[in-house]
Amino acid sequence: MKTKIPVERLLEKVGKPYEQLNSDGTYQGCFYPLQVLYPEIRKYKLRYKTKEKISDFAMEKLKKYFYEIHPSELHTGDIIAAHLSTGLHIAVYFEYGKIIHVFKENTLQIGRLKMFKNFQAFRRK
Repeated sequence: MKTKIPVERLLEKVGKPYEQLNSDGTYQGCFYPLQVLYPEIRKYKLRYKTKEKISDFAMEKLKKYFYEIHPSELHTGDIIAAHLSTGLHIAVYFEYGKIIHVFKENTLQIGRLKMFKNFQAFRRK
């Protein structure tokens, strides 16, 4: 039986501003919804300047706590990792083709999964 992921924590924060960095200097950015949903996962400080190095580092951290699944297996609370021209973008799958993520504005938003042409899906180990 699959554990129910409490996305209500994220839904309460939709539309509210957030900061790119935590007070201790660890990075949030688009990882913000993941950090809200899975607070037990250790936050990390970015050590790189280029989007390629940041993306590689972020994927390494994702794979430490999550395993890859086929996109057809998506359930609420699964993680979406999309490679965009601006770098790696992280979102949380919500339901019915919707995602919860930070995009363009400094607020948590509900968007559509179809905005990503290519993405990888992950589930918590």
